[in-house]
Amino acid sequence: MKHATLLAASMTLTSVPSGLTAETFAAPPDSDEVRALVSEMLADAELRSSLLRGDGSAGHDGKFFLASPDGDFRLNIDGQVQFRYMLNFRDSAPGIDDFTPGFQTRRTKLVFSGDAFDDFYYKIQGAFSRSSGRMALEDGFVGVRLDDGWKVRWGQFKEGFLREELVSSKRQLLVDRSLTNEVFNQDRSQAVEIDYRNDQFHFTGGFSEGFGSRNTDLGASPADWSFTVRGERLFFGEWKQFKDFTSNRGSEQAMMLGAAAHFEIAPDVGGAAEAQTLSYTVDFSWEGNGWNAFASFVGSNVTDAGGVPGADVDTYGVVVQGGVFVADDWELFGRYDEFYNDNSVGDDFATVSFGANNYIQGHAAKFTLDAEWRLDDVAGTGGAIGTNTGVGHLGNGANSGEVVVRAQFQLLF
Repeated sequence: MKHATLLAASMTLTSVPSGLTAETFAAPPDSDEVRALVSEMLADAELRSSLLRGDGSAGHDGKFFLASPDGDFRLNIDGQVQFRYMLNFRDSAPGIDDFTPGFQTRRTKLVFSGDAFDDFYYKIQGAFSRSSGRMALEDGFVGVRLDDGWKVRWGQFKEGFLREELVSSKRQLLVDRSLTNEVFNQDRSQAVEIDYRNDQFHFTGGFSEGFGSRNTDLGASPADWSFTVRGERLFFGEWKQFKDFTSNRGSEQAMMLGAAAHFEIAPDVGGAAEAQTLSYTVDFSWEGNGWNAFASFVGSNVTDAGGVPGADVDTYGVVVQGGVFVADDWELFGRYDEFYNDNSVGDDFATVSFGANNYIQGHAAKFTLDAEWRLDDVAGTGGAIGTNTGVGHLGNGANSGEVVVRAQFQLLF
């Protein structure tokens, strides 16, 4: 109180209180005038200090925040910066540079989230493009907490499907997610979702305009409609342990099994057949005292692909990864993932990755170094499989072998 009053009093020195003019100071004031001046300045200072206080709270408890005194309103402000240097090695061939180095600002994000009217919560997340620098909306949703562990949210967000995608990019084990995840992941959707959680079970169910329908307007969505469901069973441990993939020394064991399914129907375009996609996945996570293990399987079946009757495509993917702490702040890790087709519509591929994390301040300040080796050629695969600069792969045509070495520093605030 004293410091706020003194601060506000000093602020009044930069402006003359109302009713005082230059004539007031033309001659030495008498004692009554001095007392009146001091009284007015103190009253003005008290008013300003009360406005500064607002009887609310602000600070940093892992995130910068502003909050109302009753706790009904809270605004969190946080961000993420990932900066990396990569070395890409490919087999020499016409039109292919066998060595490509370079820096990359992989992720730069600002996040505003919090609570409103006690039961409502919200999140607005924007990311700056690594190529143009422009900001685009990623998450933008509002939700409400109901009784007995139920919640409902609506807006734009990631639906409950692949666990590797659901774990935030700031809490990954390796520098980035697997190539298999880049092929099958749900990205963000405009959707409505229900959520239920108790001590052992977690369930989400969503209705949306399809995977990857972020920032789409009416008539521009990838699907007319879709449904997504995910269930998780916690055998032991705590849910918060699975917000990331790592497990520090001294941690208790935790085990979780998850499964999800997604079905969507593409829009009717010019009377062509409406493609239908069924995707499914199962994953297993186990963490202990300084070690972690994760495995997942994902599959997808597309009927009448591309609007062509009878054109069915089946694809599958597997991811296995794990890590172990060799010191309190150093962790070694490895990963294997594989993508393959059941219909010979493109090439299969597999990658092997390994590296280390240095947790300077947990995930908030972390250095990661890894190497990822694509074992096969990518001729005929295309899309996220062939070239994906976000994870450092440039594509190697019909040549076998591509290696990318990635060094990344992450800061969260």
